[in-house]
Amino acid sequence: MRIATLGISHETNTFSLVPAEYDKFVEVELLRGDEIFERHAESNYTIAGYVEASRDLGFELVPLMFARTGPIGTITKDAYDRISGEMLGMLRDQGPWDAVLIANHGAAVSEEFPDMDAEFARAIREIVGPDIPVGITLDMHSNISKELIERTTACVVWRTNPHLDTRIRGRKTADLIYRTAKGEIKPVQWIETPPVLVNIVRQFTGEEPMKGLVDDALAANDRPGILDTSVAEGYPYADVEEMGMSFIAISDDDLEAAKSASLWMAARAWEQRVELNVPVPSVVEALTMAEERYVGPKPDGVTNFVPDDGSALSAPIADSDHSHLGPIVLMDVGDNIGAGSSADSTFILAQAKQMGVKGLLLSLYDPEAVEACVAAGTGGKVTLEVGGKTDNMHGEPVLVTGKVRAVSDGDFEETRPIHGGYRYFSAGTCIRLDTTDGHTILLTGRRSGNTSREQMYHIGIWPESYRVVVAKGVVSPRPAYQPIAAEVILVNTPGVTTADLDTFTYERRRIPLYPFEEAEYDAKP
Repeated sequence: MRIATLGISHETNTFSLVPAEYDKFVEVELLRGDEIFERHAESNYTIAGYVEASRDLGFELVPLMFARTGPIGTITKDAYDRISGEMLGMLRDQGPWDAVLIANHGAAVSEEFPDMDAEFARAIREIVGPDIPVGITLDMHSNISKELIERTTACVVWRTNPHLDTRIRGRKTADLIYRTAKGEIKPVQWIETPPVLVNIVRQFTGEEPMKGLVDDALAANDRPGILDTSVAEGYPYADVEEMGMSFIAISDDDLEAAKSASLWMAARAWEQRVELNVPVPSVVEALTMAEERYVGPKPDGVTNFVPDDGSALSAPIADSDHSHLGPIVLMDVGDNIGAGSSADSTFILAQAKQMGVKGLLLSLYDPEAVEACVAAGTGGKVTLEVGGKTDNMHGEPVLVTGKVRAVSDGDFEETRPIHGGYRYFSAGTCIRLDTTDGHTILLTGRRSGNTSREQMYHIGIWPESYRVVVAKGVVSPRPAYQPIAAEVILVNTPGVTTADLDTFTYERRRIPLYPFEEAEYDAKP
């Protein structure tokens, strides 16, 4: 049995001013053939689940092409045409196939196709025909359309945020598709899309209300005849019609069972719509809380918990003699790199300087400052403006004086549990800059999310020793920083990923959609 795998993984922030051009994919991942397995077979990403299934079940998994870049703006027509054209050509030329496994993100928007994922699935279906099983595994932040469901045999969504089950869910997709190709099952799908979104600050699946909604999905999965269930939180920074939550149930040749399970999950979420949109503290409030609550550094080797398999992130931090020690971690919501932000927001840094907060650690994407520090050399003293250079949404550049403590090429490997399951990273040339007013800034030559402590360790920065750590994100930095944190506080900063969704002008989203408008939803499972 020959099964092809391919994918275009992109989370498109349609409000970002940084377009996803072809070269952006080349810079991050544009892999062909065995390069895909070399990068992902031993990772915890979706494709690793496909590889695991091929080994255990004995089918031939043929890697065609995989493209990925960080969450930024809309994919250009040129990029989509070139990447999809090459991929689809491989699919057409190297067939016939017994099945296809897609590794997309699920929130991709191109200049030509607002629902790029559904278009990609349509093109694949056109090549392989209506009878070949096609499976797709998606990020929990997917905006999923009925068209995508109609064009695939099985759509499986990750169930954890931070995303720690990516390999597991990829394996589930591969199992379903393999069994379908063998004639053992006949999957049918139903998707329900109630008129509600969940604000980005309420998407952590280790806390209510999302924890309960994931538990609902697990309960629905236990119903007779149900093969799989998914809850997608949606991605609120993509201005598309299907933006918002969705609930998918897959049954074995019983559409009514799938529909009933999907409707039940959606109705349960609708009851939680207010709780799914509760605000979080401002910058001043969060820094004040950090100053009041910081006790001391965490001793070497002491963590609140060690999430070897990620499961600890679904439970509260355990009480211990050291549970109050360690940095206060501030999640910079408005500069959520994993959602397409600029990576150079200065709002928290500027306010910390104004308030006299000491011992702050943060990263800033700033190639210009990196170049100046490289010129100064290790040990050199510099005075320069950092951050706030991508656009006018993420604060003004901040003037700092400090010493260049270290320079690195920015390549690092993370083997701990990590959001998304990736293993290898490149942040471009990196600088450790210690400022005269008591802060440390990691300057990066590329946009690099704070999803790995190795990002800091590799250049000699130990986050455990700081009073306040700024993690640019909402949930994705938790696997890295929650284990060492005394407390994690979400901060509602301005920016292209702010929690204040009313600051954006939507032109394509459905109306009504709660919380933008009051809406009615009558689900009758």
